[in-house]
Amino acid sequence: MLFLKKREEFTVSNRVAAIALLLAAYSTAAHTQDTAPDNKPPNVEEIATARSYADQLIASANAARYFENITTDATPTVRHKASGMVCAFSDPEYDKITIYPAAASIGEGEDVGCNTRLLEVNFTSYATRYARYFSEEAIIQDTMNAIVQRWPDAKPHAEGLITATINDAPAQRVAGYDIKIDGRPMLTLVLVTHQGEWSFKGRVTGPSEGDTLT
Repeated sequence: MLFLKKREEFTVSNRVAAIALLLAAYSTAAHTQDTAPDNKPPNVEEIATARSYADQLIASANAARYFENITTDATPTVRHKASGMVCAFSDPEYDKITIYPAAASIGEGEDVGCNTRLLEVNFTSYATRYARYFSEEAIIQDTMNAIVQRWPDAKPHAEGLITATINDAPAQRVAGYDIKIDGRPMLTLVLVTHQGEWSFKGRVTGPSEGDTLT
């Protein structure tokens, strides 16, 4: 799960500020009780609906061995049992839990991911237990190489990058790229941290121009 905030030492452009606001909104939506316009907490039926939806996501991914439903409010929320990674969901079109196939050095359930979307921003969180140590720098470099391979015109973006925590721990590495998807300018961020034997990675992609909050 990602918590993000703007670095105060940067002068942040409008486009980065807009996506940072969305990131903050996601963090709030994922980790506080949803409230109605009149500030009333979710009722029993709303919580039950969210819990049922989280159960469906776990079942659809055949992930019951690895994920548990920890929903306590109107936001469907699950936790990866082995790593402790928490995932909250907000868009049925994009919500998904993924259990990646076991590899020679990674067992089943030791490489997992969650996807969701808030407004126009896509979020993916990963937890991986590697058989041998890989530095945060090596992991983020591998992800950056994959971004450039997919979008050859991707340009590094350093202005106004945000500090972050992933799964309640500070991200040791943060990188950003300006890309275009269907001709539209987008900003994609990569965040990496290690906690014990687990590596956590976040990918965040959203519009980089215009007021994305309206």
